Amino acid sequence: MEPSWIACNACGADDFAPNGTVDGWTIGRCRACGLVYVNPVPFFEPADEFSEMSRGFEYTEYMHHPITPGILAFERQQLLANVAEVARLRGHALEVERPVRFLDVGCGSGASVGAASGLGWDAIGIDLDPQLIAEGREQLKVDLRCERILDSDLPPGWFDFIKLRDVIEHLPDPLEVLGKLRELLAPDGIILVVTPNEGGLPTRARLFLRQRHTLVATGRPPHHLHSFTPRTLALTMRRAGLGVRTTFTTTPSDGRYVTSHNVARADGRPLLRPVWRVGQALGMGSMLVAWAGRSDEAAG
Repeated sequence: MEPSWIACNACGADDFAPNGTVDGWTIGRCRACGLVYVNPVPFFEPADEFSEMSRGFEYTEYMHHPITPGILAFERQQLLANVAEVARLRGHALEVERPVRFLDVGCGSGASVGAASGLGWDAIGIDLDPQLIAEGREQLKVDLRCERILDSDLPPGWFDFIKLRDVIEHLPDPLEVLGKLRELLAPDGIILVVTPNEGGLPTRARLFLRQRHTLVATGRPPHHLHSFTPRTLALTMRRAGLGVRTTFTTTPSDGRYVTSHNVARADGRPLLRPVWRVGQALGMGSMLVAWAGRSDEAAG
């Protein structure tokens, strides 16, 4: 892994302004559009070396625990809510004569893929972590693939629904990945991106108090590499050829979009709930949600 200098994924400018250094990684902001990212950035490969390193990442170790029936039930309910929104955005229900074609990018050990398969969907998961993929295959017996999405031979124009939940902040090349996913979408397919909100009220308060970046999307580099606001995420998605249908913010306890693990963590922080609710009411919620398709409609 040799870190490489990158231009801004949101606007393309090569105008990076450093704002803090953590563990040797430089965090800064694009002077042109405000995107927060690490530069130079590491490009990881699907290897055991990455698995061993990722175990030390925040929010990763729990994925090595057994996937319980409760977790699968949570994922199933979330997917049903998601696919109802997919149907609304498409303007019609998904075809009943064939299974929903679903791709989970950054699937970890595959809980969402397992739940989707249980619903009868044609589901595939992809992740860089070979240990997580092996554990998920052994436990769930579903289609999990250990490879970079950019190197995959997944069928173009195939997927009705592609999901990146807590993934885009990990990517060194979100623009390129989103461009690849656009190719994989069916003509009326829908992509969902869920990520921490750089414009969230807690993040703004932390930056006001510290005056420098010590976290990227609420995590330390190289676990997290990009941190988006609604504006910079929409810019990146549009550059990738995606038409943003809607963006909004929500709280870390919103079971429609966040993981069961994060819901449990949020439930253990009752003092923060009023801050999260106020942030959401102001459009500055801690979590950012974006839905997009292959059209060029403006953001809602």
